[in-house]
Amino acid sequence: MGLQSPAKANDIRTRVIYSGGSEAGQVRSINQDSFFVGNVNKAGYLAVVADGMGGHVTGEVASQKAVEIIRRELENTSKHPPSAIAKAVQIANLEIYDYASQNAEHRGMGTTLTTVFIDDQVGLVGHIGDSRAYLIRDGEIKQLTYDHSWVADRVRQGLLSEEEARHHRLRNVITNAMGAMAEIKLDLLHFEVQTHDKLLLCSDGVSMLLADELLLKLVDENTPEDAVAALLKEANDRGSPDNITAVVLEVESVEVKPKNYALPDKKNQEPASVQIRNTMSGILQIEEEFPKQDFLSRLKRQSWYPYRIWILGSMYLLLLFVIFAFWQR
Repeated sequence: MGLQSPAKANDIRTRVIYSGGSEAGQVRSINQDSFFVGNVNKAGYLAVVADGMGGHVTGEVASQKAVEIIRRELENTSKHPPSAIAKAVQIANLEIYDYASQNAEHRGMGTTLTTVFIDDQVGLVGHIGDSRAYLIRDGEIKQLTYDHSWVADRVRQGLLSEEEARHHRLRNVITNAMGAMAEIKLDLLHFEVQTHDKLLLCSDGVSMLLADELLLKLVDENTPEDAVAALLKEANDRGSPDNITAVVLEVESVEVKPKNYALPDKKNQEPASVQIRNTMSGILQIEEEFPKQDFLSRLKRQSWYPYRIWILGSMYLLLLFVIFAFWQR
């Protein structure tokens, strides 16, 4: 897909500069990765990285569909970004799954998906698979996402070390992919956006070759455009056996604005992990994790709200009793 030149939006006060690039690498003949980075509908900044799987043309189709649908859905809605991300994932997953089911040559296709949406002072991260999102702040790098892979599960269980996982023969086996099944697990988390923050999204073709210390150096010491070029060059210099994609964003300024949703307790650093099906259950769960702040939504969260009919009925009877007692005088 080549290198995307940096861009800068001047019409909103939260300002982010960004760049992205993707290449086939030194071994693969076709690039099955896809990405997008940019401002969507003046509502915020969106970055998406998808790593397709399932064969040459098939993987490319899955990743492109994922990126296009996420971008389209986020451009068309800004009412409640957390549930908008979940709804976009639902639509993309079902569309890819249905397309593969109806076209025999594409059966088994799927894709990872890692997306970051910057909504002024709030950063929202949606994640499926083993592409990654990193936050670089104050000279330190933090991986925001948890890999959905066989080796990552073993690392979390204490059965493998990070170094063993990096070289394990099953390191490319993922346990969660968009489009592979009609039901999918989505991790959704948030972080506070600060001026001078940098964000890196990349496919595993980059993260499996470059250690966190090198990722930090290349991103922290360069502009987004130069960082992307340096990341791709470094991966290619190391043989890049897989496709390589990197997206870098740098926050120049942040305007703190009231949001129409509340954030989960900061003490809980774990992502909201929900099953996204072809029903509203997963999206409603996200709305519970990031509750709406409009009057009706707040009203519905009151402890007495489920009993509202009974309460109103009782008040009506009481009013009738008062009126009757008044007329008996």
